[in-house]
Amino acid sequence: MKGMKRTAGQSNFRNELIITGLLLGGISLLYTDIPFHIMIQSIIHRLGEATVAAKEFLVSILIEPFVQLEFSDLVGILMISIAIGLIILQIRKKMITSSYESHTCPFCETKLHRIHRSKWQLWLSKALYLSSGYFHCETCSHSSLRFYQKAPHLHEG
Repeated sequence: MKGMKRTAGQSNFRNELIITGLLLGGISLLYTDIPFHIMIQSIIHRLGEATVAAKEFLVSILIEPFVQLEFSDLVGILMISIAIGLIILQIRKKMITSSYESHTCPFCETKLHRIHRSKWQLWLSKALYLSSGYFHCETCSHSSLRFYQKAPHLHEG
């Protein structure tokens, strides 16, 4: 049981069972003729075959499609990737500039209270590499997610 403490006798009994099992197992291994070296060699051989098969599978999925692409396709993929990165940077910049610095409601000018963010808000904050806070106005029930540029952490040495 979880809350019960073991006594010294119970602990010693468990240790004696382990010692007895090890002793009987060792004696039985001395008197039997089990080819452990053959079993270990076959395990190593099968692991090697599995490693080679996994490597061939990954090469066929990850590398061969890119080798078969034309140069213009690679340049097109690179251009699309750069465009997506620039779009993300623009969204990040827009979120920082549109976020209010003060902790007052933009509608009724009362103090905003910080509340817990949802999982998607946390994910968005991490994906855009921004600090964020979710604020709520108790007067007019306005809620807003505000983003701030991450400040570098200063480590005291």
